[in-house]
Amino acid sequence: MFTNVFEAPPMDGIIYIPGRPRQYRADCKAGQFKIGDSKMVGPKLEMEIIGFRAIEGELFNYPYQQWVEILFVRENVVSQILIKTESLDNFTNYYLELAQQQLNVGMGITVARMAKRSNDTGNYYAVEFEFQNSKPERIEELQLFASEHEIYSARLNATTTPTTLPGSTEDTEVGPF
Repeated sequence: MFTNVFEAPPMDGIIYIPGRPRQYRADCKAGQFKIGDSKMVGPKLEMEIIGFRAIEGELFNYPYQQWVEILFVRENVVSQILIKTESLDNFTNYYLELAQQQLNVGMGITVARMAKRSNDTGNYYAVEFEFQNSKPERIEELQLFASEHEIYSARLNATTTPTTLPGSTEDTEVGPF
């Protein structure tokens, strides 16, 4: 069935096309977040994270490596971003720091920022993360939305690797690292 292009899609609440979240990219050469390949957003990205997973593979002509796929809501649209290398390490540390404080990434707004770095091959940027509080009613809205929808990205066919934090019981899943 075709979509009726003469009717506006419903815009109340969170917008999601199943399997097709809005694609964001962390351009660590330019120090900018982008929507797709070309629409620059800036060096800061606010995300209301609704899910994430660790994956491994040869994606987008990069050698085999680890990635984190983050599904989030921005401007009330379900979106996705992939991060790797140092940015992945920064996200892992961010997740663990929140866990130490008895917080979870879904309990607030995650602000991703490009941070400039240098090495022998030149300058680049890595994504760093910080936590901001969110309103309880917004957290409830996101929880309800996530529980009522199967949220995924159809462009990635990868497996996840859930693990546990040190000191937790074996059957206590805490995240996909």
